[in-house]
Formats: sequence, structure tokens, C-alpha cells
Amino acid sequence: MSEQEPQQKSPPIQSKDGLDSLLSDSGPMPTARLGIRALAFLLDLVLILGVSALILKVALFSNFPDAASIWNDYTIVIQDLEYAKRLMLDMKGTNPELFEIISYVLSTIVTVAWIYFAAGEAFFNGSSMGKLCCRLRSISTITLGQPTFFSSIVRGGLKTILVFSFGIIGWAAMLIPLAFNKRHQMGHDILSRTAVVDEKHLNIQKHTPA
Repeated sequence: MSEQEPQQKSPPIQSKDGLDSLLSDSGPMPTARLGIRALAFLLDLVLILGVSALILKVALFSNFPDAASIWNDYTIVIQDLEYAKRLMLDMKGTNPELFEIISYVLSTIVTVAWIYFAAGEAFFNGSSMGKLCCRLRSISTITLGQPTFFSSIVRGGLKTILVFSFGIIGWAAMLIPLAFNKRHQMGHDILSRTAVVDEKHLNIQKHTPA
């Protein structure tokens, strides 16, 4: 009988180059492109704004009974260019009541978004509703499995803050890293050590004969 040839084991992926190969377009776990991620985000955003609107419909007028009249007054006086300029430069000083209402609305949306994104990452295998519709999910770049609960909270928080709290600077911090890494990771992906994989392509590779 001939001696059995020793089984060759593939070395564990530890280096940056190895991880880049694994998560590349031709690798076994291809990461999602910007277009499909944008579609998933838009679906999530519609849901977040819808839930926020339902909450605000009750909570806003409970906390600010005069919100409707304040907003009506604002739509009239905003036609004064000088007033509009002062309002843009210092809303809190120019119209403190309006500033308080807008701050309340934004804080509600941010809270809903953070809970929504974190819950999807932590309890639904790294997927939000938008990601499920587009067959995407987040994975940990350390374990290549579902992100930990802590990573999910961090990722959801970072994504929410960058999208809703820093305007164009936040969007730049989120999108610019795409140009500098082969894994198609956004800013919040890199900071939370996650990547978004395309399950459609992943399933095709699983069923492709060797």
C-alpha cells in the first residue's frame, strides 16, 4: 500500500493581505458594493423616519403643545432674509423655542436610529430590514461571524452619529475610507471592525463546484 499523502491545511488568515483576499470580490466572502448598501440604507431610513414620525405625533405635542403655532410663525418670518440669516447663524439665540423643538425632533430620530441599527446587528445576524431585503449582513473581521453584542452597539452608534449628527463631515468620514481599502469598508465598519458581505454572491460561491 502506498503511503498516504499528508493533508495540506490552509494556513489561518491572520495578515491584512489574507483578510483582503478573503473579503475581495473574487474571495469566498465578497463584501457588498456601495450601490446595494445605499439601497439597503434608504430602505432603513424610510423605516426609521416612519417610526420616528409615529412617536413624534404623540410625544411632540405632549411636550410642546404650541409646536404647531410656533412652526407656522416660523414659516412666515423665515421669508425675511435678515431674520433667516440670523436664524441660520444662531438658531438658539434667535428663536429658542424653535431650536428646542428641532432639537427634540432630531434627538428622537437619532435615538430610534441607534436602537434600530444596534438591534439589527445584535439580534438579527448582523442584518437590518434594509439589509435583509438586499441580502446583506455585517460580519466581524476578527471572527468572520456575527458581530458581538458590544460591536453591534458601537457600530449602530457610530453609523447613527456619522449620518445624523455631523452633516457633510460625518458623511465624508463614513464614505472616504471606501477609496483606501480593498474590503469596501466605510468609516464605521473600520472603527467597529466589521464588514458587510453580499449573501447573494456568498451563496453562489458556496454552490459552485470546486
